[in-house]
Amino acid sequence: MMRVLWLSSKVLLERDEGTTGTWLDSMASRLVSSGMVELGNITLGKVATTTAASAGGIKQWVIPSLPAKGKSGLPPASTISEIARAFKRFSPEIIHVWGTEYFWGLLTARRILDMPALLETQGLKSAISRVFAGGLSFPEKLACIGIKELLRRSTIFDGERQFRAWGEFEREMIANHSYISVQTDWLEAQIRATNTKAEIFRTDFMLRELFNNCSASCAIGSPVVFCSAAYSSPFKGLHVAVRAIAIVKKRFQNIQLVIAGAHRRPGIRRDGYIAWVEREISRLGLVANIQWAGPMCGLELMRQMRKSGAFLSPSFVEGYNLALAEAMSVGVPAVVSYAGGSACLARDGESALFFSPGDEAMCAFQLERVLSEKEMALRLSHRAREIALVRNNPQRVLEQQLEIYRRILESKQKL
Repeated sequence: MMRVLWLSSKVLLERDEGTTGTWLDSMASRLVSSGMVELGNITLGKVATTTAASAGGIKQWVIPSLPAKGKSGLPPASTISEIARAFKRFSPEIIHVWGTEYFWGLLTARRILDMPALLETQGLKSAISRVFAGGLSFPEKLACIGIKELLRRSTIFDGERQFRAWGEFEREMIANHSYISVQTDWLEAQIRATNTKAEIFRTDFMLRELFNNCSASCAIGSPVVFCSAAYSSPFKGLHVAVRAIAIVKKRFQNIQLVIAGAHRRPGIRRDGYIAWVEREISRLGLVANIQWAGPMCGLELMRQMRKSGAFLSPSFVEGYNLALAEAMSVGVPAVVSYAGGSACLARDGESALFFSPGDEAMCAFQLERVLSEKEMALRLSHRAREIALVRNNPQRVLEQQLEIYRRILESKQKL
């Protein structure tokens, strides 16, 4: 049995509440059930002291989350010591670092945790920084600044700067890992631009179980468009979706855009970008056409997809696009921005319809085609589901992951 320690941003096997990182729970459950892996997980959380949170056969340690200090990119020494103690207790054969968005990969890149490590790519902040503002004009960026942004120094300008700065640490992680896992050609291209010597492994994200087992069902021709965005940031393109719906409404008066995600927060927690999007909705006369659905668990997402005539992904950058993969598994026709990894999951005119990021006119045009051309929508639906059933087959994804771990162990034994 292989002993694998994950460094991740999520406490595993918690209740599905519509948060990000759902693929981690699905993969963890499959690995443990295989009987081939003894799995541990170290993560951060809102705890006063390090807490054991083991569940489902996984040994977990939740470390107090404290901000990084200085220019090292690392958290305080006390946090690193707690991580090192948990690492020693579990005594892994392999470390699997999930993502470059946090400091985890610096621990293995700098040999603070001296162990063969697999670096898994998810989102790349250096790439996001280039499109962080989502094509907004300078006045529009200013209009997105509210009380929250002023108090927390979290304006769009700050976000661009912080993501760009983190890019240096991201490149350090990529350059100093010998084993890196990617899910799309786009991600591999970003990795190869920094590290030409690493062994690159290809895999896919494990979808939630209910998406693996769902039957094909969607409301072809329904004037309901479903859009899911994990972050309240302009690079996710919600403003593009809203502007596209304003165009579609000229032809389909009863068009509805359902937006999933924890975007509308009360009081001082209200996000300035979302407040500006709401003002845009009012200005465009779309208040009756937009539904803010809030965070959705997997079952709620699936039910909404089945009631929708189209799935819309307007993001300016995607490493993989899990929401698209889930939509394809359900068979809801997808209209997608041609951004990053999204373009690797489907083909234009065959399994989805694409538009250039930020182009609300083309986005609207493609939505109108899906809503009005039922034969084409059915063809997209069937082909998307065929692809998803093969690509995201859970046994296939599990075997890929197990093989990656085996190859790293074999390389370690040869050293």
